[in-house]
Amino acid sequence: MPRSDQSATATLPPRRVPEPFLRAEIAAFPLGSEESFHAGLVELDPQFREDNKTGELWRACEGRLAPHTGWSLDRLVAARDRGWFGPQPRGDRQAVPMHDYLRTLARSHLSPRAGVTEIEESTDLTSLDAADHYRWLTLTLPEDLLLAALGVEPAPVRVDLDPPLLVRRLLDLGVAEIHQHVGGGMDFPLLWASALAAIATPDVGEDALASPGAPLSEGKNLVRWLLVAAVARCLLTEYLIRGGQDFLAFVRDSYLSSKRVAWTPRRRETLHAALSALITGDDKRLPDIEPLRDLYADIHPTALTLKDFPVESVNDAFRRCDPIAVRLDLHGKSAGERWFLRKAFAYLDDKHRVPCGVRAGILDQHDDYFARVFWQTVRIRCQYYRTVVQRPLTGGLQWFIRFYGRLGNLRNPLNPIRPQVSYRVAGEGHRIRALEFRTSVANTPIEIGEEVLGFLRSWQRVLKETSGSMFEPEMGVIFHFIKDRDERAWSKGTPGAFWAETFAEPNREGGMDVTHGRYVDYFAKQCGKARALAELIEAVPSCLWVIRGLDVANDELGVPTWVLAPLFRHVLDVSARVSMLEDGLEPLKVTAHVGEDFRHLLEGMRRIYEQVHYILGGTKGRLGHAVALGVEPQAWAESVGSVLMPTEDRLWDLVWEWRLYTRYRIRPEFLAAAPAGRVEILLNKVRELSDHIYGKHAYQVEELAEAHHMLHRFLVPPYTRSPAVEGGYDTFLQAARNIKWSNDGRIHSPRRVGKILETYLDDEHAFRRGQTLIDVPVRLDEVDALNAVQHALRRGIAQLGIVIEVNPSSNLLIGDLLDLRNHPILRLNPPVPEPSAPPPVAIALGSDDPLTFSTELLREYTLLHQAACAAGYPERVVQGWLESIRRTGMDARFTKAWRPSANKKVKDLIDAMSKYLHEPY
Repeated sequence: MPRSDQSATATLPPRRVPEPFLRAEIAAFPLGSEESFHAGLVELDPQFREDNKTGELWRACEGRLAPHTGWSLDRLVAARDRGWFGPQPRGDRQAVPMHDYLRTLARSHLSPRAGVTEIEESTDLTSLDAADHYRWLTLTLPEDLLLAALGVEPAPVRVDLDPPLLVRRLLDLGVAEIHQHVGGGMDFPLLWASALAAIATPDVGEDALASPGAPLSEGKNLVRWLLVAAVARCLLTEYLIRGGQDFLAFVRDSYLSSKRVAWTPRRRETLHAALSALITGDDKRLPDIEPLRDLYADIHPTALTLKDFPVESVNDAFRRCDPIAVRLDLHGKSAGERWFLRKAFAYLDDKHRVPCGVRAGILDQHDDYFARVFWQTVRIRCQYYRTVVQRPLTGGLQWFIRFYGRLGNLRNPLNPIRPQVSYRVAGEGHRIRALEFRTSVANTPIEIGEEVLGFLRSWQRVLKETSGSMFEPEMGVIFHFIKDRDERAWSKGTPGAFWAETFAEPNREGGMDVTHGRYVDYFAKQCGKARALAELIEAVPSCLWVIRGLDVANDELGVPTWVLAPLFRHVLDVSARVSMLEDGLEPLKVTAHVGEDFRHLLEGMRRIYEQVHYILGGTKGRLGHAVALGVEPQAWAESVGSVLMPTEDRLWDLVWEWRLYTRYRIRPEFLAAAPAGRVEILLNKVRELSDHIYGKHAYQVEELAEAHHMLHRFLVPPYTRSPAVEGGYDTFLQAARNIKWSNDGRIHSPRRVGKILETYLDDEHAFRRGQTLIDVPVRLDEVDALNAVQHALRRGIAQLGIVIEVNPSSNLLIGDLLDLRNHPILRLNPPVPEPSAPPPVAIALGSDDPLTFSTELLREYTLLHQAACAAGYPERVVQGWLESIRRTGMDARFTKAWRPSANKKVKDLIDAMSKYLHEPY
């Protein structure tokens, strides 16, 4: 078994949790935590008696946070007092109503201004620190809730965070959104409106939000709770419209016992049970989903009509998906939710005014009932927010996948307008120059064509809305292959040990029986998608005006690059041939999510190189994220100490590193200078790891290097007649055998290299030995090697003109960077180049998944502005730096201007795709 090396590094201090995050979590705990929902608080008692709910809530909060933060209890309590009660003691020491708590919290971060507000500045924090604290708070609670709680009329609709000169320049000169996933391209208010309609339909099953780590019984009860909240929200609205003696009497007289409402006894029982469950936060009291859904569908005027009469615009979605907006004929962004919150806060304010002869702060029981139902409704919405917006401080793509996967069918009402949604969110209501959005490849050419046709029809409406502007916005679709690790185990949160039953295992029990082999099930499925996309391009050549690129995304560690190499090659070859059939057409371009998720920094850089060499080839494509290029090796080493990883992955890392030093089938731009003694260390370790996995065959490092190279080439020409995309279950083994018996001199040691590939692809025992976990201490010599490799990789990428797509919010959360001042972009492309550093790498900016990361494109520019200023760069330098990033985004965009006009071109494209699909024009 491989041995762990003894670490030469000293014991490192644990990494601390960012203070703004912790303060935000504590401050939001009375609304954002599951414990607060089950407690059902309507006020916070500053005396914290042991037997009251506020004391119980604090015990839960301390138990959740104290063991993992490194903070003293004094600091935790101080953060609690500030977040729950404000900066100074109240004289009467009376309980604080929840609306007063929320208003104080909102005003501690935002100025109480109507229309458009801004960050509240104080003498205690710099403006950048104040913005940072607010940013963390909006990852904890919905921003629109904070805006409504400010208590001004009209309530502000947004926070002015973006430097005005920066925004003006971006919009005047033209900005491109080059990295956005259309499935997450909305903001939370729009998703909430969509969900309010979707949950009334059977398309959203009871377990639609079930997910490991999700709130409310791992999401198993969340759909029912959303239905309960939606019903309660409608009842509260009716009461606020009609008025009456009190809310409890209103519910009883208008619904539970009223003869004017033609409800069956069962429906009244369902309503009573739903409200009872809501005010107690008790899962066991929840009604079954079918009567609950029937009740809500009966209340929502339009939810069941949206399939036959789809929404046509973002404003139409807000107006028709939210039952409050339908009831009151409200128009505008989140008009229904904003009305609901403002009126409820005003009502609670009025009930807390001091009547003659009555002590302040006391509610009668009926007011208490309104408050309980309202705040529980708000808490459910907060739980949903925290279900779909990624929770910080857990890195890696598997964590992200959970949050993104929870969007599901609750987005269905927005499907007909996805490009309109993406365009609006990308520009935050402003007009941007170009929009690229990404989506996965469907299984058949017809399904892909139907999706593209829907995109074109939606984009036609965008062009109508932007007519008369100085430029016609450009649009392009990037189709990506999705990496999956297994069928279900990882998504359920119960992965098998040592990668058992994943697509990586040659002889997994759930796989096909025809022939065993690594990734064959996954490969066969993706082959079908690649052939379908290529078939559509051949059938409708003009679709290359709108389909502009290929990508691979999702679980970076789940599937190696070599599996996808023939799929990219096939689709790219077809697009290149087809592009010659019509003037103005261009072949597809390539980008890839890579170097974003890694166990060891060397692993992240290896995967970047594999993508550049074997997928991009000599083209000037782009790389998504590529965080490993900019992470400072010494800082990374100090943060991890040592890395636990599979033997097999460590072997490929070291073999690739040896290739860089010796220029073994390596592009000359990437030749690295080996630190003193490093090559000898590599040779010894490679031999040890190879013997463990492959037995005592005494494979030489050159043979393993050839195997690593051929693994990425054996399924594409010249080693096959055409890229292998038939997806047969003997495809891999047959190609490996062809390598083994090759005698044309193109392959070094073909028999031994072919044997390595055969064993790697089909030997279950070798696979299991390769999953043996070893500790890899990051010693000083390893740090020197990482610096050498990173320097070479950055130099090569810069020389090739490859552009890195940077997404600050995504990188902050997936990369667990703690603070944007640590963002790798400040090393990859610093505002002021460092003389001893490699050449700067070209950078472009995107938002990635605006919903999941609670952001949008212009906000991402602002975050980079704040990060650079906080790092000490002068404002003038930062402005020039961001301008160069903007220009790079425009220059590197995959979209094309549609000539002679976008309106004419989109009509022609709709006609061509409709003809192919046999749909009426």
